[in-house]
Amino acid sequence: MTNQEMRDVVKRLNVPLFKMNYKAGVRLPNLEAFLAGDDNAFAYDPKATERLSKMLEAEVKKSK
Repeated sequence: MTNQEMRDVVKRLNVPLFKMNYKAGVRLPNLEAFLAGDDNAFAYDPKATERLSKMLEAEVKKSK
């Protein structure tokens, strides 16, 4: 899932930030920056986007 696709899923499903923070294990300020358009927000943790992507894919499956 690309960064823009992840942002679109968050907007479409209205996934709470706390849920993404808890399930994907990413820092809340970095998550907010990422959703605002900063593609380098997860530079501290290269696997953060992978974990966030998997979590959002699960949310999409759950919403169907």
